[in-house]
Amino acid sequence: MSYSEQEKTRAIAWKKSTTTLPSEAREPASYVNKDGLARGTAYDFCLPRQYADLSLLPEVRSEALELFAELGIPWHAGIDGGPSNHLLSSQVQCVNALAQMVTDPGRIIRALGEVLGIDEVLVIEPGRYLTFEYIGPTDFFGEVPKGQRIRGAHCTSVDAAFLHRAADGLRELVLVEWKYTESYRVRKPDPARDATRLGRYGAAVTDPDGPVRADVLAFEHLLDEPIYQLVRQQLLAHELERAGVADRVRVLHVLSPDNAEYQQSLARPEHRALGETVSEVWRRLLRRPDRFTSVDPALFLDPAITSREYVLRHAPDVVHDEAGLAAALGLDRTMDLEDVLYAQHDLDGGVRVHDEGVEISDVDGSGIGLNFPFTVSELRALADEVAAREG
Repeated sequence: MSYSEQEKTRAIAWKKSTTTLPSEAREPASYVNKDGLARGTAYDFCLPRQYADLSLLPEVRSEALELFAELGIPWHAGIDGGPSNHLLSSQVQCVNALAQMVTDPGRIIRALGEVLGIDEVLVIEPGRYLTFEYIGPTDFFGEVPKGQRIRGAHCTSVDAAFLHRAADGLRELVLVEWKYTESYRVRKPDPARDATRLGRYGAAVTDPDGPVRADVLAFEHLLDEPIYQLVRQQLLAHELERAGVADRVRVLHVLSPDNAEYQQSLARPEHRALGETVSEVWRRLLRRPDRFTSVDPALFLDPAITSREYVLRHAPDVVHDEAGLAAALGLDRTMDLEDVLYAQHDLDGGVRVHDEGVEISDVDGSGIGLNFPFTVSELRALADEVAAREG
């Protein structure tokens, strides 16, 4: 099963089991494309278009919709001013993971404090510690020579950004690019657009003090995705730093190590000659590796960082019924669960599995239960809690 297929299966299971959706929203639906058209097959991993907003989790929904409207940010393949109806939208996953950080800097520290050496999170925009579809204060590359730039459309942007004071005392701007199930194919030749791109980014790419090595790949081979996006975002980070927006500007790439399809998106022999994965090729192209960091989105599977509902939607160890619990623990039958928990968690009480979930009792018969769905991690934590109470 590919990473994308795996995530579709996980999204479908969440759609069927979550308490955050009404029954009507669980119906299969056709994908609504960027032109607002819904055609073809009805998929279980899409929401009916009138319920697309419910792809945003309850704890972030109203605030995210209000913020995107205020900042004029378009949703990718959005519906009626709201998000896509596709449950594998990387933009929606990003917003569900990060939106509470807009007003709660503690969540940023819990998620990324050690990774980035955060000492203090600073305000990036009035009243906000994190913002979305950041483009910076200046059109550094002449991307919108006529008209006003739109955050997240027709100019170089990142999915989110925040500012912090690092442990070394520097003010660091972090540009967050969030990937989910993306993969890319060879682009079609387009000489006119390529000439425009050369005019916009050519000088920045060949700048000997710039962030990208121009001696590794010809400019035309930098235009294939995802290399092209990586280049533009790193160029943006460099220009922001040079302009003094922050002492240091770093791109933070959120990408699952399980997404092999993304890593194999190497369109040409010239790319594959540099490495076996996109990450290997990108490391060869970077002049300043310290200005780019990649993290596993599993880092956000913590209710203290996101929410329990976010964990239930994306964690790999979610179980929805007795059969799923047995499979997750490698058991032939859930009746064996008691033996497993006794052996691994030093329990003395009882374990009962039923249609609604699992109940673990101590020696005095006092029980604590978990209703489906839950994660295996939660079950093990519960077993440890009961064992500690007995001890």
